[in-house]
Amino acid sequence: MIGQVPTLDDVLGLGGVELQFLIDFMLVFFLHTLRLSAFFLSAPFFGAAAIPVQVRVIVSVVMALGFYGMIEVPDPTNLPFLAMIEIALIEIAIGLSLGLAFTIVFSAVALTGEKIAASAGLGFAAQMDPNSGGQTPVVSQFLNLFAIAAFLSLNGHLHMIALIRMSYEILPLGQPFQFSAFVSGGLAAAGHMFTIASQLMLPVVSILLLANITVGVVTRSAPQLNLFSFGFPLTILTCFVALYVSTTPFANGIAELVEFILEFIEDTIAEAEVG
Repeated sequence: MIGQVPTLDDVLGLGGVELQFLIDFMLVFFLHTLRLSAFFLSAPFFGAAAIPVQVRVIVSVVMALGFYGMIEVPDPTNLPFLAMIEIALIEIAIGLSLGLAFTIVFSAVALTGEKIAASAGLGFAAQMDPNSGGQTPVVSQFLNLFAIAAFLSLNGHLHMIALIRMSYEILPLGQPFQFSAFVSGGLAAAGHMFTIASQLMLPVVSILLLANITVGVVTRSAPQLNLFSFGFPLTILTCFVALYVSTTPFANGIAELVEFILEFIEDTIAEAEVG
C-alpha cells in the first residue's frame, strides 16, 4: 500500500533538518541579489555585450555573498507576499538607476565621437556596435575604447563596486526611499551629459572647422583644384592629428567626468534616503 505523500510542513518538522532556515536564507539572498544583478546588467563595462550573461550572474552572486554579512536584512518570516514583491521592485529600481547613471560617461564619449566623425566627413565609416545594437562611427568606437582604458586606469570599476556597497548602508534592503531623487538626478545628469560632450568635442571640432574654412578659401581662389581630392584627405588628416593632440585634454576630461559622476551618484543616494 502506497503511503501518504508528505507535505512541506511534515518535511520542515523533521528533527535535525532546519529547512526553514535554508528557505528563509535563500529568499533574503534572492532579494539581496536583485540590486546587484540589475546594476551589473545595466552598468557600463560590466554590462557590455562582450561579457556573457552567465558571467554577470555569477559575479552578482559572488558579490552578494561578500556583501551579505555586512548589510542589514529583514526578517522574511514577517514579510507578506506583496511586501516581498515591493522589495523586489525597489531593489531592481535602485540597481538599474545606479547602473544607468554610470552610462552617462560613455554616452557623452559616444556623442563626442559621432559629432567629430560627422565634422570630419567620416560619418559613413560606421560598423555594427554590439553594445548599442546599431551602426556606430569608427571614431566613436575608438574614443569609447579610449574612455574604457581611462576609466579602468582611474579604478572606476572599483569605485562602482564601492558605491553599490554604500547604497546598502544608506538604502538598506526592504526600506523605502525617495524615488523622486533618482528621477530628478537622472534628468540633471542627462543634461550634464550634453555639456560634457560639448566640452570634449569642442577642441577637435574647432580645428576641423578651421580646416574646412581653409579648404573653402583655397578651392575658391583656385577653382581648378578638386574639392574631394584635396579637401577630403586634408580633413581626415587634420582629424587624426587633432585627436592625437587632444589625447591628454580628452583623458583629463574623462577623469573629471568620472569624478563628477561618482560625487553625483553619492549625493543622489544620500538624497534618496527617507528621514
